[in-house]
Amino acid sequence: MKFNLRRLAAIAAVGFTIFFGGNSVADAADITSGAMQAFRRAYVTPVPDTRVFEQDITLISTNFHLDIDSRAQVLKDGSLKVGGQLNWNSTNLKNDFTTNSNIPFYVEQVGNEMTLYVKRNSKWSKISLPGFPTGLAILWKATDPKILNGVTDAAKSVEIINNTPDLITMNVTLDGTKIANILNENSAKTFAKLSGDALDAQKKNFYRWLSVFRKTDITFTWTVNKPSWTTATAIFDLTPIMRAYAIKILDESAAGRIVLTDEERDLLDAIGYYSELRSYVTRIAVRDDTVVNLPDDLKAAPENDDSLNDILSDMTKVVDRS
Repeated sequence: MKFNLRRLAAIAAVGFTIFFGGNSVADAADITSGAMQAFRRAYVTPVPDTRVFEQDITLISTNFHLDIDSRAQVLKDGSLKVGGQLNWNSTNLKNDFTTNSNIPFYVEQVGNEMTLYVKRNSKWSKISLPGFPTGLAILWKATDPKILNGVTDAAKSVEIINNTPDLITMNVTLDGTKIANILNENSAKTFAKLSGDALDAQKKNFYRWLSVFRKTDITFTWTVNKPSWTTATAIFDLTPIMRAYAIKILDESAAGRIVLTDEERDLLDAIGYYSELRSYVTRIAVRDDTVVNLPDDLKAAPENDDSLNDILSDMTKVVDRS
């Protein structure tokens, strides 16, 4: 089976932009002490109707650098809007030629549907993103007590590294297997509009992500404002998840289950063994100039899964194959 690495790039980029963390609306338990109790209290404390976060995601590899600057907005109804720029820099070692791209993008999620919009050559196009990104957004924005309890129960370890009257900072590790189970239970509806080969391909890719999460814990550093118990900042090290996914694809190729080109194999090798992916999130005040508004012309954007092909092409060309 031919593996669609181009679509993977879009899904991975967007999937990781929604690790903005934060709380969900629920009744806060009577929790007063201890690291684990502090995490659970911060996670379930009620939050305002509108939350806005700024996020920087950085992928550093051997010869390329991807930086995603974005702003995410979550509304009371659970809808999500993200807007920002994808900044791409790569250097071809054979001719020392450097490529730079700055790509505007938006993400919108309403209910079980998530769409990525990218602007190339002054025109918008869109990519539908069922499965992993949408399911992850549902998980982090949940108000369902079952999901809330599942996430708090997934906390494998919590360490308080700083505690003042105003702020508390925690290092948190979530059990990847438990997070995968929650994703699996709450992502089925995201495939509702797919059928046939498209449905089969998307589900196979989704199950790959689940298998990676089951073997890879999620770690982040979370700073929470006191006494409101709302997010101030969150820092995620996403390197283990990214590397595990790339290595899984390489293993499937070695077993003959999927077909990769030499360039794709070298790229996945670079990502799986030599790259780092991190995210830094800051909560900001909700004002007229901080809300995320999608341009009116986005709704008419045509579907185009190949919108980021040139970026992938650059990625495969700049990997050192010596």
